Amino acid sequence: MSPHLTEEQLNRYADGTLQTAERDAVARHVEECAACRGEVAGLRSVLGAVARLPRAIEPPRDLFPEIHAAIRTHGPTALRGGWAVAAAVALVIAWQFVELAPRNAWRVVALAGTPRIGTVVVSGQGALRVGDWLETDAVSRARIAVGRIGQVDVHPRTRVRLLDARAAAHRLALARGTIEARVDAPPRLFLVETPAGTAIDLGCAYTLEVDSLGNGALAVTAGWVEFSWRERRSIVPLGFTALTRPGVGPGIPWAADAPAELREALHRLDFEGGGAEAVRSALAAARPEDAVSVWHLVTRVERRLRPVVVERLAHLVPPPEGVTRDALVAADSSALERYWSGIRRIAWRREILRGLRDIDPRTGLSR
Repeated sequence: MSPHLTEEQLNRYADGTLQTAERDAVARHVEECAACRGEVAGLRSVLGAVARLPRAIEPPRDLFPEIHAAIRTHGPTALRGGWAVAAAVALVIAWQFVELAPRNAWRVVALAGTPRIGTVVVSGQGALRVGDWLETDAVSRARIAVGRIGQVDVHPRTRVRLLDARAAAHRLALARGTIEARVDAPPRLFLVETPAGTAIDLGCAYTLEVDSLGNGALAVTAGWVEFSWRERRSIVPLGFTALTRPGVGPGIPWAADAPAELREALHRLDFEGGGAEAVRSALAAARPEDAVSVWHLVTRVERRLRPVVVERLAHLVPPPEGVTRDALVAADSSALERYWSGIRRIAWRREILRGLRDIDPRTGLSR
């Protein structure tokens, strides 16, 4: 054998998937080679740690970019120590269906009941090809492998269609019902079209609902999602929800614990033709935690109302250095993007800390 084992040999030997003949040869090499023996020990340590993780806990979605950057910077050594378990968990999600997925189709697994692809009942597993509809009844659930980048859980009473299965474009249509999506991939590779807008993955996990009238609701549980319809765009970060309506598009996102007065004022503004009064009500109810919502207001209100919105936003979260009031009132895209970067990080840290406070340190489970 060569002086050292290949990465594939090391991985397959550590997890016990090598064929018998090759396994014996690799085992002899490991006995004689201290370097490969150490690599195998490290891999088995990772696998053991992953196996011991509580099944009710999932790693924060936003950890994946850091893992990827560390691997690129430090190579295989990034998988040792504190990065090992997190990297392994992320890879488990990403590779869950790789060997099963047929070309130009996505694998579907029946989780309960009798989900159907067209008129064919999915018994165990099936293949969802471009143009196919997957439908669940009142007691059925299914899981779709999104190529090699993630998964979508399909709830009861849901109808989805595969629109595009290329490596560079993963696209579904949600006609009605509820899906839960989790994707580990570069931004904008996974899209879900609805009757009232398109959810564009920016590295995320989310729940998306559409009712029989085409009204939708997007709740983000990791990362963030762009929700768009024509020229209207909402950026929905972790812990926020945005509603959408046919012919109107997505509304302004609001935090899960946002005051009722704020949510009601935003609803009037977005979907009921509310004007200056709705804007004033929203600004009065907004807390620093609601800066995401107020930031969206800057481009949703008439220009005459922007100064008061910008003033309130600056009071809640001071703008970055160099971002001027005049630029914000003019809705300058560069100034708004710089402001958004800071607001998004604040919102992300807040939700992460809230999540940690909700975990029982004795069990690792949510309280």
